Amino acid sequence: MKKLSHFALRGALCLATCVSFASPLHATTFADPAGDFLASYTGPQNADLDVLSINVGTQGSFFKLGAILGGPIGTTAGGLYVWGVNRGAGTANFAAADPGLSNILFDAVVVLDNLGGGRVVQLGVPGFFSLDPSAITITGNSITAMIPFGALPTTGFAFNRYGFNLWPRSAATGGFPFISDFAPNNATIAAVPEPLSWLMMVIGFGAMGHAIRR
Repeated sequence: MKKLSHFALRGALCLATCVSFASPLHATTFADPAGDFLASYTGPQNADLDVLSINVGTQGSFFKLGAILGGPIGTTAGGLYVWGVNRGAGTANFAAADPGLSNILFDAVVVLDNLGGGRVVQLGVPGFFSLDPSAITITGNSITAMIPFGALPTTGFAFNRYGFNLWPRSAATGGFPFISDFAPNNATIAAVPEPLSWLMMVIGFGAMGHAIRR
């Protein structure tokens, strides 16, 4: 009985290790500097338009998009949180306004307002997909949205390779000068992290296998 209990304990510990290694496979987080408003931005420099971090991942058949802002969301009346999505055919739509943004590629956008509403727009496709308000959560300075895969059909990429970039806006209209921040600054991040996370998962499973053999 002592051997069985010892084996069960080791197995549980190894399993917990593997889970901790494997969990990052489903999400990627990017930290953005505080106070880095764009030089071209002409709107109010309110903290709820300053991105501190973003998190993108997959959960079941949904993309989970999350962001932490510098202040309580809703401070800026009419503020928006726009996620650019590269599904495989993304283009550098901001490069004409700023050549330094040539790596922000997107062919769809997820538009979230600071009252809990949202929609998905596929560029070049008429109409839009309205998000259920229950899929959007705003708490203090954080906002999270669950986007069904079906609202963002592929244009060439597998779902786990989609690229995402967040840019808050101080107003729905007004063009590029009303965009306050980009996260990442000149890139997109995928819903699945870099290959290092896969390596960590393999190490975790190797540790469990070694414990079982012992």
